[in-house]
Amino acid sequence: LGHMTDQLSESIAGYANIDSELIFLVFLPGLLFNDAFQVNFHLFVVGFWQIMLLAFPGVLAGTTLTALVGFYVFPFGWSWNLSMTFGAILAATDPVAVAALLNEVGAPPRLKMHIAGESMFNDGSSVVFFMIFNTLFLFETGIEGVG
Repeated sequence: LGHMTDQLSESIAGYANIDSELIFLVFLPGLLFNDAFQVNFHLFVVGFWQIMLLAFPGVLAGTTLTALVGFYVFPFGWSWNLSMTFGAILAATDPVAVAALLNEVGAPPRLKMHIAGESMFNDGSSVVFFMIFNTLFLFETGIEGVG
């Protein structure tokens, strides 16, 4: 059991030192490309404003509600910007199960497009909100050269 604990500790230490920029630059482009490649462009253009209305305000609302929990409920004494960073990490939704269900029941292509388009913009908006609030949090720490 001790050997497994050592391996787990080493693994956690290795992942803890990964730069968040690396994750955004390696994994996110592949995921977004795959979703964008499968998009029906005409349906996307037709439903663009509906998709935008669902994506950005929805993610901002989810970020804020999650931040309220982090700020008022958790006993960590987080600042508002750290709570918003936490909220931005958790706010993006991934509708893989919903998309599979829509395909299974034969939903209209326009509805599938709204779900897929919102998913892409959810990912993008959560990255934007994370970068904004993470920068604000790092700035408020006052560490020279950070933020």
